Amino acid sequence: MATAQPVRSDAPHLAEGIARYVELFRAQPAAADLSGMRLNGDLTAGRFNGPHERHIRRFDTAIALPGREVPVRVFDPGGQGERPAICYFHGGGFALGSIESFDIVASELAHAAGAIVVSVEYRRLPENTYSAAQADCDEAFAWVCRNAGLLGADPDALFLAGDSVGALFALVSAANACDADGQKAPSALLLFYGAIAMDGGDPAYRGALDPLLTPDRIENYTRLFRECGGPDGGPAPVDRSDLSGLPPIHIVAAEHDPLLHDARRLEQKLAAASVPVTFRIAPGMIHGFLRAAGVSPAVREEVRLAVQTMPALTSQISA
Repeated sequence: MATAQPVRSDAPHLAEGIARYVELFRAQPAAADLSGMRLNGDLTAGRFNGPHERHIRRFDTAIALPGREVPVRVFDPGGQGERPAICYFHGGGFALGSIESFDIVASELAHAAGAIVVSVEYRRLPENTYSAAQADCDEAFAWVCRNAGLLGADPDALFLAGDSVGALFALVSAANACDADGQKAPSALLLFYGAIAMDGGDPAYRGALDPLLTPDRIENYTRLFRECGGPDGGPAPVDRSDLSGLPPIHIVAAEHDPLLHDARRLEQKLAAASVPVTFRIAPGMIHGFLRAAGVSPAVREEVRLAVQTMPALTSQISA
């Protein structure tokens, strides 16, 4: 049985529906270990759907690679002609999350953008290294590029998106695609409340009022990231010395997220590197808010606002 959480005297003002999301999140059954936590996440994913579940065609397939396969779930909102495509990487602190438990996020992106969305089941930590998970993400975007025609996607409107640690994967995948010979770079990126600094000891995390992403949880996720290899032994994305050459990026941060400080740092570094970047702080939102799309009209509006930047972002490529 879930333990009751004390109400903080300094509790933040939350956007419509977010308190209900927090309640649903905390009501998840207890699990004895990581395997049970993952199973719980998939078994109870529908609890976040609420009355606004999107009826979008979806199917599962896999990317066959030497010695492994990468499962993906494809979301098709319908429509005539070529649509944009979004290759999406879910959050979950590297160890949790799946295409099932983040189904609602991908379906909401597909609905709001009128886009084909490919949600990626990358390998999770600690059973795998960070570089293995990143390799799955890189391969998935390359697969989307190769199969744009079969998916009914516009080959000139292929996006990368991610939330939390998924935003880290998306940012690094974009950099890797730009560096690779013969690999198409993404048209633009949508990054939601990204875990891109991976510095568990940052004092800025201590003052945030997020009811779910506590400093202790950040430290645990950061430790896992480092113990499993980090970004190939190099700096975290926000600390890279050269971010130039990346495609346009739209960053959505959350007002009460401990990682808001990291999002600001990334925006400033991208601007200094002459990368086209736009930035929004979603009012009343907490880390992980995309999964509240089924119970929060405010979240659905944030998704709508985010995908509205996509044409403007792609127009900056040829500007």
